Amino acid sequence: MEYLHKAQQWAGDQTTLEWYLFGGSVVVFQVLYLACGIINSQGAKSKSCWISHVHCFFTVPSACFYWLTQPVDFWSSQWMLEGPGGDLNDWMRCTVAFSVGYFVNDMVLILMDPEVGGMDMLVHHILCIGFWGGGLLDKCGTAYHFLFMIEELPTPFLNLRFQFRDSKDGIIYKVSQAGFVILFFLSRIVIGTGIMACNATTMPAYYALQSSWTKAHIVGQSVAWILSRVLNFFWFSKIVKIVLRGGHKQHFDEDKLD
Repeated sequence: MEYLHKAQQWAGDQTTLEWYLFGGSVVVFQVLYLACGIINSQGAKSKSCWISHVHCFFTVPSACFYWLTQPVDFWSSQWMLEGPGGDLNDWMRCTVAFSVGYFVNDMVLILMDPEVGGMDMLVHHILCIGFWGGGLLDKCGTAYHFLFMIEELPTPFLNLRFQFRDSKDGIIYKVSQAGFVILFFLSRIVIGTGIMACNATTMPAYYALQSSWTKAHIVGQSVAWILSRVLNFFWFSKIVKIVLRGGHKQHFDEDKLD
């Protein structure tokens, strides 16, 4: 009965603003995608890069500003799962709701046109939608999800690398190559994995005090966090292959690396 009661609370326990940000971002990003095709004839991948830029323009500064101006207790499982409380929680939740809407739209684009992204990107988006969205509904883990948006720091450089792939000798392509590799390693391999490692030290004690419902949600979120690390290390292995094959001198399509 506890599970049924929780499920009944989900639909009406969110703020109107969060629902508007989620639904609005789905619509806005779809409109922007279509507008890119009207303004300039370009492929699906290039159009998805432009809307990715817009997504990062809002979410990355939000996460970085929080990191720079507010205390972050990544050693505390309670803080990471329940959030700091008050207006700071609202800040996190609204940013995550906006981001989930983007991932829903981008997942649809991937399903409609494989050029936008491969199976690894599809898995990434499903994890984000399922567990970020589930965290919003059940008020569990949103602080994690919000702080992990710092992992989007290398994304604009990846987009620019693709968009300027025909100008490999240009400064934008070269800076994008270097910026993407450096920021990917720092944000996803060092910081993202480091946060999880630190928080794991207090998770067992926090987990033992929770209800059966919360324990089930924590287990699900933990599986998603582990899968996200697997994906990031997989992507980093592809980056290393590109570098070893002279990726700083020529453009490699990472989807075709063996």
